[in-house]
Amino acid sequence: MAESFAAEQIRQFSYQGYAFACRILPCPAPVTEPIVVLCGAFQNIRSYHRYDKYWHDSATVICMEPPGSYSPDPVPRTVGYGFDADALAYLLDELDLPRINLLGVSLGAAPTHRFAQEYPERLARLMLTGAAWGDTARRGAGELAHWLGLRRADEFGRKMVELCVNEDPTRTVRNRKAVRRALLEHLSTASEAEMVRYLAVAQRLVDHPATLPGRISGTPTLCVTGEHDDLAPPGLARRMAAGIDGAAFTTIRETCHVSFLERHADWADLVLRFFTDQPLDGLDYLTALEHPAGRPEHEETASPGW
Repeated sequence: MAESFAAEQIRQFSYQGYAFACRILPCPAPVTEPIVVLCGAFQNIRSYHRYDKYWHDSATVICMEPPGSYSPDPVPRTVGYGFDADALAYLLDELDLPRINLLGVSLGAAPTHRFAQEYPERLARLMLTGAAWGDTARRGAGELAHWLGLRRADEFGRKMVELCVNEDPTRTVRNRKAVRRALLEHLSTASEAEMVRYLAVAQRLVDHPATLPGRISGTPTLCVTGEHDDLAPPGLARRMAAGIDGAAFTTIRETCHVSFLERHADWADLVLRFFTDQPLDGLDYLTALEHPAGRPEHEETASPGW
């Protein structure tokens, strides 16, 4: 582990005037294309540090933060997610990476989905987790923006945890109390500068659709969400998979929106299995694998806002 951390690189870039960074952990003998993670809105390039030990022997790992998300001048609310997708294409050119495994988690999935539509030839595999948002998420984004506008980090943190962690006592959620406590501590202590950036992110989420019309094809894809995820519910994630040719869909048992924290070892195992073409059937932490493309769905309709 110490050697892998010592080998990491933090590199700074700028796309159309907006600064961003990426964290690179090289793999000397990779068995698959680089795993590129688009960090979510309230994450940074070290948010996936805990997964190094699961992935670094198999692939180079690259974590990219959205342009402007950690600079004094965030991307304005008028800019849609195609900007972030184009920034990723720019980064891949700068790093001389023709093809990648692309992982979009929660709020990072909007530019990930857009990238798959616009640059399918650059994808070896695509994984979207906690990515399909409906009316609950859209309303939640508006509330987050309200509290951030008032610079109320305490209420922002409370609302964000409420959205991410299913508190229904009839639903079994692994490590619920510990995850809730850690998220609340992190989010409710946001600095003034962080709240300025977070507000721009929340406003973009309200103003722009997470996905645009148009099927994705030619890319092996897995759509996954938590079994008890109310923010990106299974019905909507299944619908997203139905819009991607050949995509598989499943849920992670006993988790909600932050399955990557609640069952982090199992989530990391799933990511690596998919990106190295290992079978996913019969894993005890997953529900049955489905292939819903072309099947009509009648569950909650995805909101045009989130």
